[in-house]
Amino acid sequence: MTDSIFSQIIAREIPSQFVYEDEVCVVIMDKFPSTKGQTLVIPKKGVDYVFDLDDSTYSHIFSVAKKIALASDKALHPKRTCLAVEGFEVPHTHIKIYPVYDTSRGLGPFLSSGEMADDTELASLAEQIKKCL
Repeated sequence: MTDSIFSQIIAREIPSQFVYEDEVCVVIMDKFPSTKGQTLVIPKKGVDYVFDLDDSTYSHIFSVAKKIALASDKALHPKRTCLAVEGFEVPHTHIKIYPVYDTSRGLGPFLSSGEMADDTELASLAEQIKKCL
């Protein structure tokens, strides 16, 4: 099991804006978004490589990602929503959900971390998405 900043967020040792939580995973607003409304689906199991997750957890986090993406679509009205699975910068598997408002640029600009977001704005975005779940 990998101990990471995500483990600390899940344990509520580090504050975060939670959008969703169940027994398997949490969804939080990305503190360093590259696009407005970017969220992270994080399994509670601290596994750094997505394909090392058990099948049940793997299937569950993708199901939750779909639910959150559709809620983001309703709340934020992007042109499209994209997903990326990571575990590099933070060695804990997570799905990044990117609402894309300008599809002419491709996904490249979204794959790098953005600047730190304002907590008040993140809280507002989290509430907008929650209302659409």
